[in-house]
Amino acid sequence: MHPFSQMGWIYEKMMKSRSLIRPAMIFIPFATGFLLPQAAQLQWTIRWALIVMLFLACLQIRFKQLKPKAFHWRVLAANLLIGVLPYWIFHAMGPEYDQLALAAFFVGITPTANAAPVVMAFLNGRVAYVLTGFVITNFFVSLSLFALIPMVTGQYTFAFAGKVAQSLFLVMGLPIVAAVLLRLFYPRAREWPAKLGNFSFSLWSFTLFVIAAVARTHFIENPDESPLLILEIAGISLFLCAISFTTGYLIGPKRWKRECSQMLGQKNTTLTLYLALTYANPLVAMGPICYVLWHNSWNAFQMFAHEKKRESKKRKRSGQSGHARSKKHSGMHHAENQASVQHQKNADGHPPAATASSGLPGHPEHSEQKKKP
Repeated sequence: MHPFSQMGWIYEKMMKSRSLIRPAMIFIPFATGFLLPQAAQLQWTIRWALIVMLFLACLQIRFKQLKPKAFHWRVLAANLLIGVLPYWIFHAMGPEYDQLALAAFFVGITPTANAAPVVMAFLNGRVAYVLTGFVITNFFVSLSLFALIPMVTGQYTFAFAGKVAQSLFLVMGLPIVAAVLLRLFYPRAREWPAKLGNFSFSLWSFTLFVIAAVARTHFIENPDESPLLILEIAGISLFLCAISFTTGYLIGPKRWKRECSQMLGQKNTTLTLYLALTYANPLVAMGPICYVLWHNSWNAFQMFAHEKKRESKKRKRSGQSGHARSKKHSGMHHAENQASVQHQKNADGHPPAATASSGLPGHPEHSEQKKKP
C-alpha cells in the first residue's frame, strides 16, 4: 500500500473513534507535513491562521464576566519566571546550549491557551476565572516579549525592537481590536465561534502541518543537526509542562487550584511557534511543537478521569435508586401474594377475617348479637 493511501486509511479508522479525534488531529497533520517538505512554502500562512484563531476566540469574550483575582497575578509572575529562568540556566552553561536555552524560553514564556476555558468547562471548573487568566497572561506576556525577545536573541537595536512590536500588534492586538469593534456593531457575531468550532480546530491542524514541513526543510538544509538535540528539546518541553501544571496548582488558592493549574499549564503554543520561527529557527520551534503533545495528553487524561468519575457516580446513584425500586416492588409483590392467598381461602369456603361473619363493629349481625339478652 502506498504511504499516503495507508495514512488515509489510518485517518479514517481513527476518525471513527471520537476519543481519538484530538490525537489524530495532532499526529496526522504533523506526520503529513514532515513527509511533504514542499509545504514549507506556506509558512507565511501561519501568521494569518493565528490571527483568525485569536479573532474567533476574542469574539466570545464578555469583558463584564472577567473577574481578576490576586492569584491571576501570581500565575502571570510564574508564567514569566518559567520562561526566563530556564533560559538563563542553559545560557550560563555555554554557547553550545543556546538552542536549548531558546527552546526553553519559547516554551515557558507561552501564555494561557484560548482553549483552556473550554477544557475547564468540561471539567466543571470556574470558566470565568480561566478566561480572565487568558486575557491577563496574553496581554502582559505580549508586552513583556517586546523586551524579552531582543534580549534572548541578542539583537538590541531599535529597528529589531520595532519589528517585534509590529509582529506582536499584528498577531495579538489586531484580532482583539477587530473582535471588539465587530461585536459593538454586530452583536450576533458572538455566535460565530460556536458555529465555526470545527473550522478553528482544522485551521490549527493546518498550522501544525505547515510547521512540520518547515521543520523538515530545516533538517534537509542542515544535515549536521543532531537528532539527539531534538530529543533533548522534547525532554525540556515535557519537564516544563509538568512544572507549569504543578506550579499553577501549588500557587492557587484552595478553591481555585485546578483553574490556576490549567491557566499556567495549557499554553497558547501557536503564538510562540510563530515567534520562534520568525526570530529563531525551526529547531527552536520544536519546543512549542512538543508542548502541544504534552499538554494535550495531560488534558486528555484529565477529561478521561473526570468522565470516568462522573460515570461512576451516575452508576452509583442509579444503583441506589434501582435498589429502592426493587425493594418497593418486592413489597408490592408480597402484598399481592397475601391477597391471592386470602382470595383462595374465600374460594374454598373459609370466611375471611373482615367479612359479615367476623363480628366487626358496625355490621348488622354484630348489632343484632349485642341486642340479645
